[in-house]
Amino acid sequence: MDQTKLWFLAVLLGLCTWLEPGKGSLPFHMNSVIQIAEVLESHHLDGHLNLTMTELARGLGCCDSEFYQLLLGEAPAIPPDLPFLSQEQRSFLMRLVKHKVQASSTEQGVVLLPDGTTVAVNPLVAGIEAGLKGRREMPLPPEAFELLLVTTEPLNQTHPELPLTIDALYAVTIAKALGMAFLLAQANESQVPMGPNGCWDSVSEPQNFTLLARPSHLSDAFVNGALDGVILGAHLAGQGVPAAPLSTLLREYYAGDGLAGDSQARSNFRRQNFVQLTEAGQLEEQVVRSLQLLRALPRMTPLLSGVGDEELLSAASRAVQEFTAAYLECPAIIPRCMWGAKPYKGTPTQLKLPLSFVYIHHTSSPSQPCRTFPECAADMRAMQRFHQDDRGWDDIGYSFVVGSDGYIYQGRGWHWVGAHTRGYNSKGYGVSFIGDYMDTLPEAFALTLVRDNFLPCAVKGAKIQANYTVHGHRQMVHTACPGNLLYREIQTWQGFK
Repeated sequence: MDQTKLWFLAVLLGLCTWLEPGKGSLPFHMNSVIQIAEVLESHHLDGHLNLTMTELARGLGCCDSEFYQLLLGEAPAIPPDLPFLSQEQRSFLMRLVKHKVQASSTEQGVVLLPDGTTVAVNPLVAGIEAGLKGRREMPLPPEAFELLLVTTEPLNQTHPELPLTIDALYAVTIAKALGMAFLLAQANESQVPMGPNGCWDSVSEPQNFTLLARPSHLSDAFVNGALDGVILGAHLAGQGVPAAPLSTLLREYYAGDGLAGDSQARSNFRRQNFVQLTEAGQLEEQVVRSLQLLRALPRMTPLLSGVGDEELLSAASRAVQEFTAAYLECPAIIPRCMWGAKPYKGTPTQLKLPLSFVYIHHTSSPSQPCRTFPECAADMRAMQRFHQDDRGWDDIGYSFVVGSDGYIYQGRGWHWVGAHTRGYNSKGYGVSFIGDYMDTLPEAFALTLVRDNFLPCAVKGAKIQANYTVHGHRQMVHTACPGNLLYREIQTWQGFK
């Protein structure tokens, strides 16, 4: 038997061992990924291994299609039994490298982050690998232009004599996935193109992530992973010195003080940072070019047969518009299941949308801002417990609550009458900042999140009227809420009366 067949059998035997049922598994948390990265780095320093975490993921089947191989290079060969990893770590990796949604709406290939959000590992790995390779601009092959229309010419106005190129970083993270999601949804009208978010079975020991609504080809977790992939890839490509170990990079970005000590360069602010990195029109350009490249690949021909440039350009334009509105202009909202909400008592009353008012509060108690997901989640549970047990309300009173960690937390949400502004609960949303703001202001980014993202998003989503009114709680009832300085601040906001 030749060496190739022996190697193939060894791989199959290794896979059977890795996937043996009944064995324990690491928590599907970013901390587990960082631990495995540290193991690989230690073996690399010892001279026993010349394999990075992203190379290992690709060797196991992550980002292994013809599209990725063209832009990132061939996936490396890996030792068939990975003796440097425990069986638990091998099993974890095998479940992690392939992103898919099961029939039960369980999303595989995702991990929980310290900030309370979830990322798909596939686009994250692709972005990091693209960054490590220097963020290559690659010319599109001639086959991509067989059906090219003049409508694509403005995409290269600056230097029309140069060949059209594709940015590998955007292509392997978000551009191809976004374009395909909308083409597939366009072909199947019952298919939603993006979303949804989901919930873990346990925040402390996450194993299964179940989507909250009908799945699409571009889940929230995939989008998070793609945005992070672009941010981390751009950071790596821009470094003029050898990159820090991947475990250090991941820890800084997901659980530390931010990249290079910049507190805003963390996963909590991925949407804002992606916007800063991406020039106007750049994303749509890369979606178009990714689809053109896909169409030129032999294996993709059946899927994209009959898709002309007009349809391709239309899908790209719609995709970027809807993606921008949903994920870049709107804030990320942590769902109730993630902060550990208790069930609503009784039957909630539905709001009649769109509403005309938004009432701004501060919590006063808790009196201190929460700056991490565990702190903010604990504050949400404490407020719900107080409102339900001490005040006898059906649920936490606020519609939404604003942390100082970069996120908004779902209270009663968009559809149910709250208990925040006596006599006016059915007329508007109650939005409360965690903390006491008599003598100080919330973080500037928290104010921006509500003023510039949440309120315009609510208008676009037909949750509030375009001519909405903002009031401070003290204008409606006798109270010091939302605090002197916060009340002074909201008087400068659009819609305040």
